[in-house]
Amino acid sequence: MLRFCAPLAAVALAFCGCLNDPKTTPTVFKSEPHGHSHEREHMMIEDAGHYHAALTAHLSSKDGNELDVFFEAADNPQKAIALPIAKFTATAKTAEGKEHKLEFELAPMDERKDDPAGKCSHFVAKAGWMRAEDVLTVTTTVTIDDKPTVIEWKDFNPKKYAHHED
Repeated sequence: MLRFCAPLAAVALAFCGCLNDPKTTPTVFKSEPHGHSHEREHMMIEDAGHYHAALTAHLSSKDGNELDVFFEAADNPQKAIALPIAKFTATAKTAEGKEHKLEFELAPMDERKDDPAGKCSHFVAKAGWMRAEDVLTVTTTVTIDDKPTVIEWKDFNPKKYAHHED
């Protein structure tokens, strides 16, 4: 009977972590980085469900400042993702704590030629209050795949991420 109990006791001790065998020590997992940069050219990129949302600035003293959002495939940034969204709102908060409401609307069709009817991959919001040197946190919730999805771009500097400046 004793020869059956000893192996069982060793197994029980191993499961309890009582044996000091480095091979049986639990592994602690640290969160892994996303595996992609959150910047590309003049865009700040954030996860949007299983897509990416890229934010960029259009700085114009003639036409007024704007922010643009582009939705794209996470695994292929060259592939625009047109979503069944007509418009959405966002909040831009400055480093000083002042909040500004943004109304993102469909970009002109010539800027999103491949979007099918009723869907859009590129949105634009007027931001006349925005200065090139601002540091913003832009937050929105959009419906992606029938689920509300929060997207937040932190430390967005319009000058750094400007695709156009005049």
